[in-house]
Order: sequence, then C-alpha cells, then structure tokens
Amino acid sequence: NHFVKTALLVTDAYLVGLSVVVALVVYPAFRLVGPSEWPTFHRRHTKAMGLAVAPVWFLQGVLSAWWILNGADRLGAFVHGSFALFTVVATAFGAVPQHNRLAAQQSAIYQDKLEMWHWLRTLGWIGALTCCALTLN
Repeated sequence: NHFVKTALLVTDAYLVGLSVVVALVVYPAFRLVGPSEWPTFHRRHTKAMGLAVAPVWFLQGVLSAWWILNGADRLGAFVHGSFALFTVVATAFGAVPQHNRLAAQQSAIYQDKLEMWHWLRTLGWIGALTCCALTLN
C-alpha cells in the first residue's frame, strides 16, 4: 500500500508540474504562432502532449483504482479518485472540444476557453496530489 501511494504521489506531482508548465508557458505561446504555421504547430503540439501525458495519466488511473479497491483509507482513495476522474471529465468535455475548435480555426475566444478548462483540470490534479500527500503515511 505504501509503495502504491508513493508511486501515485509521484504520478500526481508529475501531472501537476506538467499542467502548470502548459498553463504558464505552452498555452500562452500559442498566441505567438502565425496563422500559416498554426495547423502544423497545433497538430505537433497535440501529438507531443499526448505522449507526455497519456502514459502517466493511465498510470494514475490504475494506481487510483488499486487504492480504491485495496487501500486501507477508502475515503481518501475515493476523494483522490474523484479529483482524478474530474480531470478526465474536464479534458473530455472541455479541453478536447476547445482543442478541436482551435485545430480548425485559431481563435482568441477558443484559446481563452481552452485555458479556462485547463486551469480547472490543473486544480483537479492539485486536489489529487494534495489528497495523496495528506494520506501518505
């Protein structure tokens, strides 16, 4: 149980760190890309971010499920899992649709909405990390 929660803590910390860098550096830099470069830039960004986040996010899901099913602190596991699930929902119903709109048309409005969804997702990952850290013994 301690090994799994430590691995989960590291996984959560990675996701928070990556998310904060994306929020403070990557997404603001989108506004500096010209219209002719935009389609290629966005396509490459999406592919690279998928490689950077998908395996770790999957691991977070597996470790969260293990903690819920086998851990001693089921309430902590459920709260953590709720934060983790929130990030999936915010991505699927918020960030992905905005990325799809941006892929079709570079727009400050779509960009603003993407950044809002991303900050909500970041707060979810921060909640998961905090929960895991507070329950690690």
